Amino acid sequence: MFALLLTGPPGAGKTSVLTELHDGLGDAGIANALIELDELERCYPPLDTRRVLRHAAMLARSYREAGHTLLLVTATVEDDAYGRAVSAALGADHHLTVRLDAEPETVRRRVLDREPETWSGRQELADHAHKLATTMRGLTVVDLVLSTEGTDPADVAARLEAVLRDHPAAPLVGVNELAG
Repeated sequence: MFALLLTGPPGAGKTSVLTELHDGLGDAGIANALIELDELERCYPPLDTRRVLRHAAMLARSYREAGHTLLLVTATVEDDAYGRAVSAALGADHHLTVRLDAEPETVRRRVLDREPETWSGRQELADHAHKLATTMRGLTVVDLVLSTEGTDPADVAARLEAVLRDHPAAPLVGVNELAG
């Protein structure tokens, strides 16, 4: 199995970009599975990191047993240790970690635009996204950085698809560019 781990601060476009990629691959008949780690963490009270990683490992194993050779994963990787732990939990034979980049004010604005004004955590998430937009630039577990500044999620997904197509270990090697 090949795992593409897409990270970035909240508001960078992880979900939008990977949804575009997942749908485009599916439309082209290319089997793939999508896991959003941030959604696995979405519960109250929150799960500890170890349990979230066990859930991710369980899902990855299940997709692998079902015959999926491409796993698309989103996660907010705030430090290298967590990035390594996520990659290990997925148990993929090969992986590529891509960080989506956008300016701190851009991600803050995107979070404020998308989250309901009535949500009590809205401002805290926007502030955290602003901080992560800078600190995540220091991650060493990242193989590739793609900017989402002033771009459409479909365009970024197309760039990701091209990277996968050219990656020697990805199951898309030799596959023609996706229509779409």
